[in-house]
Amino acid sequence: MEDLQYIIDDNTIVELLGLQSFTTKESAILELVKNAYDAGAKLLEIKIYADSLEISDNGNGMSKEEFKNNWLHIGKSTKGYSFKDTDGKIRIAAGAKGVGRFALARLGALVIMKSKKDNCDGIKWTTDWTNENNKLSDDNSKKSKGTVFDIQYSRDAWNIKQAKNLADYLGRTYFDNSMEIQLSFCEEQIPIEKCFSNLQLGKNYITSINLKFNAKKTTLITTIESDEFDEAVSNYYKEESIHKVSFTKDMSAEFETSSEPYEKNKELLQKLGDFSADFYFGMDKNLSEDKEKFLYKYDSLSNRIKKGIILYRNAFSISSYEGYKDWLQLGKRSRASPASPSHPTGSWRVRENQISGKVHIDKEKNKVLQDLVNRQGLVENDYYNYFIRIIESSISDFEHYRQGIIRAVNKKNKEEPVREEKRISDDLINKTRQLDNLSDKDKKQLITELETYKKNEEEHFKSEERYRYDVRILNILATAGLKASSIAHELNNDRNQISDNYEFIVDALKKYNYWDDLNSYEKTQKSYLNVPDLLRKNKEVNAKFLQFVDTLLTEVEKKQFYPQIYNIKTLMEKIKERWSSQYSWVSINPTVQPEELEYKTAEDIFNVIFDNLILNSIQQNESKDHLIISIDISQNGEKLLVKYDDNGCGLPKKYRSNPNRILDPLETSRENGHGLGMWIINNTLDMTSGNVLEIKPKDGFSIKFIIGDKI
Repeated sequence: MEDLQYIIDDNTIVELLGLQSFTTKESAILELVKNAYDAGAKLLEIKIYADSLEISDNGNGMSKEEFKNNWLHIGKSTKGYSFKDTDGKIRIAAGAKGVGRFALARLGALVIMKSKKDNCDGIKWTTDWTNENNKLSDDNSKKSKGTVFDIQYSRDAWNIKQAKNLADYLGRTYFDNSMEIQLSFCEEQIPIEKCFSNLQLGKNYITSINLKFNAKKTTLITTIESDEFDEAVSNYYKEESIHKVSFTKDMSAEFETSSEPYEKNKELLQKLGDFSADFYFGMDKNLSEDKEKFLYKYDSLSNRIKKGIILYRNAFSISSYEGYKDWLQLGKRSRASPASPSHPTGSWRVRENQISGKVHIDKEKNKVLQDLVNRQGLVENDYYNYFIRIIESSISDFEHYRQGIIRAVNKKNKEEPVREEKRISDDLINKTRQLDNLSDKDKKQLITELETYKKNEEEHFKSEERYRYDVRILNILATAGLKASSIAHELNNDRNQISDNYEFIVDALKKYNYWDDLNSYEKTQKSYLNVPDLLRKNKEVNAKFLQFVDTLLTEVEKKQFYPQIYNIKTLMEKIKERWSSQYSWVSINPTVQPEELEYKTAEDIFNVIFDNLILNSIQQNESKDHLIISIDISQNGEKLLVKYDDNGCGLPKKYRSNPNRILDPLETSRENGHGLGMWIINNTLDMTSGNVLEIKPKDGFSIKFIIGDKI
């Protein structure tokens, strides 16, 4: 047998690993910065000219043997996890792939390198990336240790603006103080300001969010420190401090579904490793009326940080995650849920331009988060998906906390304005009075009326915003429902054929003397050939099918949307009968006190609320032999008090510390769930001026709520 070796053309290597791997000149320079860092350099100088660059460091340098054995060995890296620099400080090695040296090919057509290692002769390497000009020689012109790259025939045209862009880029991508970087363009020094250094609350941001993920325990701790609101907010928001709170989640439970059970999640999350993050939230300006309305502390931030979210692996950021792109897809999240923070039922989502920050991972602890071969991103495997979901979960804690404060404050703004029995504005419109003839008292009243109109108009605009949000979500369900309704009408026209086909077929088989033969022992042994049994099963399926058609057509009847006075017990018995006929293993026990209780409402309100509750109970407990649902309804002033309980498994683990999360839109633990059922209930209650009072997540599911008198 003959041993073979791959032969690769030099120009191909340069093209693939140099010109194509490093898409920008900045990313190529960053690779050389990492090389200097890994060489233990204390100082790196980058000098840019119109058509050339000089990059020099005072690191360890290379001997001739190291250059031949390591530098020229493509794909070989002698870098371990960590090393000590000349000051004895631990550094985590930035390189590992052994291909970063080809960043030189991206920057220039000709490279001259001089390098010197302590107690070794200096060397000089010249290459134009072809075999014809790839030479190594001794050179003692460099007296101190370190490496200098003279990159000529630059592949990019440099100017002062691009050099400043590089300074901003390096300020984002290098997150360490072990090595100083000096940058100049045509001898003019350009300062490099480190990202996220010297940030001040109230100047650069108003809220910080700290994330710590403990892989061993699979717990996520989110700590929020805020100075966004005036102290008066504490009079309205009583749940937690308005300045500092902390939330802890078990992420194994948070991600639990039928395809991602608790133990599988735990195993993957433990392999993911510990990591942390710091985010900074703020907005450029608050409108003066919003500042007063929601008791914001600041009108504006004088120098809000706008760097995006950057992912660092130890001392350096990872390409494609440097804050320029919305890699967490916050924009997509906010577009999917565009509610304002004051929306009573919709979920507010932070916009990508409102938050900046840094995420820290480690080369060893988080090794399952793998670099792409060209180091221009991460492999988007299962671990990466969990990583993103954990970060989103932490941001979600902040969103929920902030929205809770704003909702609480907003309640003070919902008082109805006092209306005058006789309005000056009506007289002016009807031309029964003239503006010039108004007394000073009447003019003041007119100003008050105009201010009231303005306030009502603003509230109307807010309501329109809210309904636009609600309609966007509900239109999806409505469209699907209309399609189903159309098909149901067609099927209803054929219901006689569907329901009677079994008898017609059996009668025909008997008439032609096939029925007894088909029922014989020999022809009923195999289930898939047992014609009588197949027909019986088909009859049962058809019966359920027709029940579904009846239910669907009943749900869209116009009359159920008109308000009238209902006997509540009769209304609940009707709901019970409909569900009991479809689910024999479910017992529904409604109790109304007093039994003759009558209430003005619309039937669709009760159907929406209780159908969604019952459906949730059934879907969460499909493995249970017998499910018992109790519904207690009583008069509560002008409203109805409802207590709903089932004896099922209760809420999934992830909701037990904060059960009110189930009311948020798109919140679900089921793999194919839409996460809208409980939101629809909450939204319907809010529309009636009702609200959820309490949710108990354990020992079955229990919810207490008020149905209001608005229709």
